[in-house]
Amino acid sequence: MSELINQIVEKTGVPADKAQMVVDVISNFVKQKFPQFGGQIDSLLGTSGGDSGNAGGSNLLGDLGSKLGF
Repeated sequence: MSELINQIVEKTGVPADKAQMVVDVISNFVKQKFPQFGGQIDSLLGTSGGDSGNAGGSNLLGDLGSKLGF
């Protein structure tokens, strides 16, 4: 997961802790939409599979999207 976080930091300029939150939000979103892939997502990202409980993550995702031109 650190490789993904580093890429987000380098390409967007957001701090690493915010990039971590973005990855958590995206991971949880994809696992909710495609629960059959939850284990593979956790394995890929090296996460334990718990919900981070990040209520402010959607704003971070919007900020990241705007920096990337979405």
